[in-house]
Amino acid sequence: MYLKPITISELNYSQPLLDNITIFHNKKFLSIYSPYLRIVGIFNNHDDCIGLFYYFKKSKWGFHYIIPPPYQPYNGLCVLSMAQKEESKNTFLKTIQELIIEYFEKNEQTAYMKFVLPPEIQDTQAFQWANWSVKVHYTYQLHLELSETQLFENLSSEKRKSIRKAEKDGIKVRQEKNYTIVKQLILKTFQRQNKKVNEFYLDKLFSDFANDTNSFCFVAYWDEKPIATTFCVYDHKTAYYLLGGYDAENKHHGAGVICMWKSILKSKALGLKTFDFEGSMLPAVERYFREFGGKLVPYYVCEKKIWWIKWWL
Repeated sequence: MYLKPITISELNYSQPLLDNITIFHNKKFLSIYSPYLRIVGIFNNHDDCIGLFYYFKKSKWGFHYIIPPPYQPYNGLCVLSMAQKEESKNTFLKTIQELIIEYFEKNEQTAYMKFVLPPEIQDTQAFQWANWSVKVHYTYQLHLELSETQLFENLSSEKRKSIRKAEKDGIKVRQEKNYTIVKQLILKTFQRQNKKVNEFYLDKLFSDFANDTNSFCFVAYWDEKPIATTFCVYDHKTAYYLLGGYDAENKHHGAGVICMWKSILKSKALGLKTFDFEGSMLPAVERYFREFGGKLVPYYVCEKKIWWIKWWL
C-alpha cells in the first residue's frame, strides 16, 4: 500500500467506500476549506483507492499547524479492509497508521499536528510507538431504532420536565432556513463562553454547504423572539449535532432542550440509525448531552508537537 495526495476533483468514491464514508467526506463540505485542505488517498498495490484521510494546514506566527478542518470532528480516516481474520485486521490497521505517521514525518514538518481518529478505530499503538501523545475523548451516540416513546422515556427526568415546561409556556419550535438567525444565536453562546469561533468557515458552512439534503436546524421562539437553536448535518446513517446556542437575555430553561429533542425526532423521521452529539470534554456540556440517554463512545486524539509549543497554542 501507499499514500498519495489527491485533490477534491480527483475524489471518486467507489461504492464500498460510499457505504462507509460520512457527511464529512462530502465534496461540497470539503470544498469550503480550500485552499488549506489536504487530502491523502490510500491505495493498494493495484492502484485502487481503498481509503483516505484529510487535514487542515495553516500557519500562526510563522509556524505551520495541522488539525481537523473547522467544524469537523475527525480527520476523516476511512479505509476498506479485505481482511477476514482478526489478526489480519489488526495488522492491516497498524500498517495504515504507520503509513500515515511516515507520511507526516516525510512531508509535513510542522510545529503541531493533531490527528483525530473516528470512534470505530480504537487501536492507537502505532501513534504511541512513534512518540505521539494520545488522549481519549468521548461523544454520546443515540440509537434511533427505539420508538419515540422509548426515546423520551430514556431522557433524564430533568430533560423530560424541561420539554414539558417549554411546551406549557408556549415555546414554539420551527425548522429554520434563515441561517442568519441561527448564526446569531450560535455567536452569542461562543461570545458568552469566551470561546473563539471561526466565523469565516461558519459562514461558508451555511452559505456554501447546508441545504435540505444534508442538514437541518431548529429554532425555539418565545413571543416570536428566537431564543435557542440546534444545527445538525447528516448522511445516510447518522445525524451529527454540530452547533447550538441560545440568547442569555431571553433564555428559557427548556428552549435548547426542546430544539435538541426536535432534532432527534427529525433524525429518526429521516430513517437514520444514529444521532451523534459530538461530545465535549467540558463537564457541564458532557452532563447536558448525557441526559439525552445516548451511549458513551470513546474516540482518540493523537498529537505531536515541538516541546515548547504548549506556550504558543
